Amino acid sequence: MSWNFIGNERAVAAIERALADGTLAHAYLFAGPERVGKAALALRLAQALNCIASVGARHASALQGDDAQGAAPCGECAACVRIAAGIHADVRTVTVEVTDEGPQRKAISVEQMREVERAVALAPFEGRTRVVIVDPADEMTAGAQNAFLKRLEEPPPHVVFVLVATRGERLLPTVRSRCRRIDFRLLPASEIERALESERVEPERARLLARLARGRIGWALEMARDPSQLERRREALQSARSLAGMPVAQRMELAEQLTEEFRRDREKILSLLAEWQGWWRDVLLAQSGAEDGIANVDMQAETQEDARRSRPDEVIVFVQALGDARQHLQENVQPRLALEAMLMEAPGGALSRAV
Repeated sequence: MSWNFIGNERAVAAIERALADGTLAHAYLFAGPERVGKAALALRLAQALNCIASVGARHASALQGDDAQGAAPCGECAACVRIAAGIHADVRTVTVEVTDEGPQRKAISVEQMREVERAVALAPFEGRTRVVIVDPADEMTAGAQNAFLKRLEEPPPHVVFVLVATRGERLLPTVRSRCRRIDFRLLPASEIERALESERVEPERARLLARLARGRIGWALEMARDPSQLERRREALQSARSLAGMPVAQRMELAEQLTEEFRRDREKILSLLAEWQGWWRDVLLAQSGAEDGIANVDMQAETQEDARRSRPDEVIVFVQALGDARQHLQENVQPRLALEAMLMEAPGGALSRAV
């Protein structure tokens, strides 16, 4: 059996040790950058706790007097398959609610966490352990966190909570203190490249995706499985290039368009802004002579062109503005205001305002 997990070996080892010596915490905080495998390992843990084969392996080791091993989930038994498909009765993921019109709640609410409290009060129905994954945990309202805190203080013996967060500092200190924290990191490009090649991605494509991923193995795997994603990425980068020197009126129109799209699909716009920020960061690297750090290696000619036609001070300001805009949107600042302020800082903005 294998954890079937790429990178962040220390995180996996911490879970293995806890399973092996019987010191599994009742609540974990998986914290780290986006798309590095936090949610994936949370599901693997849920599988390990309910896997028919893994509990059998641990039991056999105990009977034989062997050292206990943190048996990985088999990934093939009925429990593992149902957990992976999201249909296991005892494994629940709590997230921001979404409808056909997009997220109606911009955070995980008190009502959602009270529903969790009612569910975990019951004994496991299908497996041995109830597992509740809160993802993204840093999107819980203060009220939701306080409601959840009551359950963290008196956890049922048959429940394990896993909080998945990119910005763990947004959780209340009282919530963080009751969770065992496991930190995740970005992966080196070489490690991602090897992982992609093991998935039978051709070497040249694996090398490109590893550079583009900026340490996010989840992003790289998604791109590898869906080639059309790369074309959409190229379109996003072309839109990033079009911002330089854009007239004020056009910037305002774009802000309105992005605002409407954000209300329908938050993640789409947050991802777009991340691509824009990555592009202009590459431009800044080209301007400073640090071409080796450029991620978008398949568009180096365009990067150099934008580096020549933009001032470094403007690019620095815009890269920061893009990061600020993403943070403000995640914190539910008025999207139109955040997007307008960001677009007015695009290179050439001072010139366009003066025209």
